[in-house]
Amino acid sequence: MNIEAIRAATPLTATTVYMDTAAASLPPDSVLEEARRYLLDTGHVGIYLPSFRKETYARVDAVRGELAAFIEAGPHEIAFTKNATEAISLVAHGIRWQPGDEILVADTEMLSNLLPWRRLEHTHGVVVKMIAADAAGMLAPESFADAITPRTRLVTFSHVPNSTGAVQPAASICKVAREHGVMSLVNASQSVGMLPVSVAQLDCDFLAACGRKALRATEGSGFLYVREALIDKLEPVLAGWWNGAYDRTTGALSFVAGARRFEAGCPVVPAILALGAAVRYAREIGIDAIAERVRDLTAYAVDRFSTLPGFELYGPTDVAQRIGIVPFNLRGVDPATLVSALEAQHCIIEAGGFMADTILARYGVSTMARVSLHYFNTHDEIDRVVQIIRTTLA
Repeated sequence: MNIEAIRAATPLTATTVYMDTAAASLPPDSVLEEARRYLLDTGHVGIYLPSFRKETYARVDAVRGELAAFIEAGPHEIAFTKNATEAISLVAHGIRWQPGDEILVADTEMLSNLLPWRRLEHTHGVVVKMIAADAAGMLAPESFADAITPRTRLVTFSHVPNSTGAVQPAASICKVAREHGVMSLVNASQSVGMLPVSVAQLDCDFLAACGRKALRATEGSGFLYVREALIDKLEPVLAGWWNGAYDRTTGALSFVAGARRFEAGCPVVPAILALGAAVRYAREIGIDAIAERVRDLTAYAVDRFSTLPGFELYGPTDVAQRIGIVPFNLRGVDPATLVSALEAQHCIIEAGGFMADTILARYGVSTMARVSLHYFNTHDEIDRVVQIIRTTLA
């Protein structure tokens, strides 16, 4: 991995230490250029010039295929969304629920993978059962197995929760669901682009992810994977010219084949094309190499931050069980103070509750600081952030 070339392709790294990938990463220039070139062409060529539009939709389909290959799915199993939140909601509102149906939700989830299910409690009478992680923030497949009843329809959890960085045993949890005839939805927003993610190996029914985090794409990009056998069983929540048709003579409604039936209206072309460029960029580097480097950076960060006075780490203490995300507090120090001190020195981290109240309550805190790394970061940057914090506390 040529870190110098990677950082040169991300100019901000020359002046700023950026450690907030868990919120949104820095796109490489090639990703930004893909969106910029398309937007310029819409004005310079004409957005609905027939030949240009035909080429545009062909490029969108090509990205669908590239993304599908990246997670070992079929192109017909991929629907583009604006983000993972939208993808999760498409599943939540596309399943035909009956009162009393049960949904098992990990208590490590942020609001986007909790609110859609809680809403169904009010609108459809379903029962949401929370599955607790252990003290290290790790989920046990046995906990899901013990909670499943004949009324359980779906289990859902994050591959890598945003509040802990724990790498969950996703394939094992999905196996439990499969063995009990229960559907599974994996929120892979923090893992796709940082870890090898294969829907074939996970054997999940649905997988939701956004592009702006580990994949280093732009805002407004995301996708939903739907297992082929469930595509026609999941009701399209959105309907329009892009995904459906209406016969004015017979009154019949129909939807296009494949997961594109879950998309409606004009696709967000700049974001989709940027997503494709991001996938190509990640594939060129190699997802295994990316994961190895981020694991090394994560271990180094935990080691260096642990030298700070009053350091409290949240999530797994075994660094082999986490990747990218290092949430922490320094006893007696407002994490917002650290964010401000670092920002003044052109270093970006984040502090807050990260919409994960349940897991924060587990640790007895309402807010935390969060360093989130990617492969463009360096040991020197970690050392710099630690030194700035140390100086701030002096």
